[in-house]
Amino acid sequence: MKLLKLFSILSVVLLSMGLLLTSCDNRVVDPQDYTISSMTSSTNVIYSDDDESTFAIIRVMVKDKDNFAVFGENVQFKTDLGYLTPSEALTDSSGIATVKFHDGGAFGEATIEAIIGAESRSINVYIDGVPPQDVASIGFDVSAQIEISVQGTGGTESYPLVASLYDNSGQLINQPKTVWFELLSAPEGTNINNVGLIDSTTSVAGKASVNINSGGHSGIVTCKVYTFKTDGTTVSSTKSNIVVASGFTHTVEFAIGGHSSGMDMGSGRWRVQISALLNDVEGNPVASGTAVFFSLPDDPEWASVVAAAYVNNQNVQGDSLAGVAYTLLNYNGTHTNDTISVRIETGVGDIFEGQLKLPIQFPSIDIAAVPLHVDWDQYNNPSDWRDHTVELSPYVEITILDGQNNPISNQPVIFTSTLGTPVRADQLNMSPTNPSFVPSYQAITDSSGHLIKYFRFYKYECPPPVPAPPGTTTGTVTAQILGTSTSNQVTIILRRYID
Repeated sequence: MKLLKLFSILSVVLLSMGLLLTSCDNRVVDPQDYTISSMTSSTNVIYSDDDESTFAIIRVMVKDKDNFAVFGENVQFKTDLGYLTPSEALTDSSGIATVKFHDGGAFGEATIEAIIGAESRSINVYIDGVPPQDVASIGFDVSAQIEISVQGTGGTESYPLVASLYDNSGQLINQPKTVWFELLSAPEGTNINNVGLIDSTTSVAGKASVNINSGGHSGIVTCKVYTFKTDGTTVSSTKSNIVVASGFTHTVEFAIGGHSSGMDMGSGRWRVQISALLNDVEGNPVASGTAVFFSLPDDPEWASVVAAAYVNNQNVQGDSLAGVAYTLLNYNGTHTNDTISVRIETGVGDIFEGQLKLPIQFPSIDIAAVPLHVDWDQYNNPSDWRDHTVELSPYVEITILDGQNNPISNQPVIFTSTLGTPVRADQLNMSPTNPSFVPSYQAITDSSGHLIKYFRFYKYECPPPVPAPPGTTTGTVTAQILGTSTSNQVTIILRRYID
C-alpha cells in the first residue's frame, strides 16, 4: 500500500516537471528581460547613389534572460543618416529581425540603433561616394569639319568643343571627370578658353566642353582631348579637321551683271546686281557675315548703290557664294558702257576700290544702207575704189538703243558681209593694193548711239551682163552688237550693165 502511494507521488512530481518543461518555450517573459545578443551589417560601406540600388542588410538577434531566442517580438530601428526599410521588424523563429539601410543621398558615417524594451544596440555603416566609374573611351561630339574665322574679321571666332566620356557598355559616364583639351598644332594665337594651348575642365553628365578661340592667323588646328582611367592610363581622341580660316580682307574683285541682266525701273533707269569677292592673304574667302559697305566715291548724280551688305548674303536669285557680298546698283541707261568707280569698306575698316563698266540692257539695232544698190554702167564706170558719191561705196547707218530706248554710246559693233569690204572713211580713195588697205570690221557708236560704216563693192563681184544686162546679185551686210547675240541685216543690190 505504501509502495503504491509512493509511486503515485512520483508520478505527480514527474508530470508536474514535464508540464513545467513543456511550457518553457511558450512562457511570457517581460521585454525588459530581452537582450540583443548580436547586431550585424552585410557591408561596412554603402554608396551615396540616392536610390535603393545599393543598401546594407542590418540583422539583430534577440534573446531572453535564459538565452532563448525570442520569436515574434517587435524591434525598432533608428539612424542618424540615410533611412531604414522598414523602421521596425518582428523577430523570426530564430530571434532575428532584419531591415535594410539606404544612403538617402547622404554622405558620412551613419549610426544605426536597434531597440527592444529597455535594450538597445548600435552599429556604424559608412556612406561613401558613388563607386568610381572607369572611362573606356572618349570622343568629340562633332566629327564634321569645324571652321572659325581669324580674330577681328567679323566672322565666328569661337567654337565650343564638346567631348563625351563612355564606360564599357557605351553609356555616358555620369560622374565628374577631369578632362584636358590640348592643341597639338594651331596657327599663332589660337587658344583654348583664352588660356593657352592646353586647359582642363570637369565633365558634367558625361560631357566635357571648352571653347576654341582663333587668333590673328589662319591655318589647321589639331586638338587632343584626354582623361585618365582609374589605373592611371590615358584615354584620348584627336580631331584634326578644325580650320581657322577667313583672315582679314587682302584683295577684292568687283563684278557686275552681264548685258540684259538688269531690271527695268522705268524713266530710262536700270537696276543691276554687282558683287565683291573678298579674299584673305591666303586666297581664301573671308568669313561669312563680314560686314561690307558699298559706296560710289565719285558720287555720280545718275547712279546709286545699296550700301549695306555682308559676305555670303543672297543674290537676287536667292543664291550665295563664299566670300562674296552682293548688292544692287541703279543707273541711267544713257550711261551704258561708262566706267563707274565702286568702293567697299569692310567691318574692320579696310577700304578697297574698283571700276565697273555698265552693261547694255536688252539692246536693239537699227540698220539702213544708203543707197541700197550699186550700178556699173557706160555712164558711170569709174575705177573700182572710187568714193560713195558715185554710188560704188554705199554706207550703212546704225543706231543702238537699249530696252528703254536710251541711245547707247561707245558701243562696239562688228560688221560682216557676203560681198564687198567694210572700210574706214579714209580708205574710200585708197587702192586695194595699198599695204595700208586693211578691212575695218568694227566701229563704235557716238553719243547719240549712231555710227556710219562704209563698204566698197567691186565690179568683179557682180555677174557680167550676159546674155542681157544687167548682171545682178545681192550682198548682205550684218551688224552685231559686240558681246551680245543682237544683230540686224541689210541687203544691197549690185547691178552690172557693162562687161
